[in-house]
Amino acid sequence: MLMSQSLDKKWFIARIKPNSYKTAIQNLERQGFETFLPKMEITQRQKNKFIVKNVYVFPGYMFVCFDPRQITWTKINSTYGVSKVLAFNNKPSEISSDLILELKTRYEINSNTTQMESLQKGDSIKFYAGPFADLIAKVESVDENNRIWVLLEAMGGYQRLNLKSVEKLNIKKFKD
Repeated sequence: MLMSQSLDKKWFIARIKPNSYKTAIQNLERQGFETFLPKMEITQRQKNKFIVKNVYVFPGYMFVCFDPRQITWTKINSTYGVSKVLAFNNKPSEISSDLILELKTRYEINSNTTQMESLQKGDSIKFYAGPFADLIAKVESVDENNRIWVLLEAMGGYQRLNLKSVEKLNIKKFKD
């Protein structure tokens, strides 16, 4: 019975009022709604320094989960912090559970599934954070201590780098 109840739950998108994420989450969860607000780390350069920030993947929006047969979705619209549920033809627009699962896998903080796959000579990698954010490099070698040496193309030349353990968490295999 519990299994069928969870299958009936659907994901929807709610527009959030400016600077009201915490208020919206608190009030929606108090009413029994499950919420999901994907965040990602970005690296920005400010005055010769690199700053890592958490930003919302979909600014101004949040995912809300509920069973539309048991809960009137229009009550979300009158929740503090929420502007409205996105709807078409007076019906809330449902989001695929697979998409939500993919987003949770990719953006949940503390899910370090980023770099546990084995890299080999010739693989391309992309940096997602740190001073090399958005750059692509070629794996030159991986030694027995799992140290990774890459060739980074920058400013018309190649630079050989040894990746430290922190940097290894900020890369993924990259397919051209």
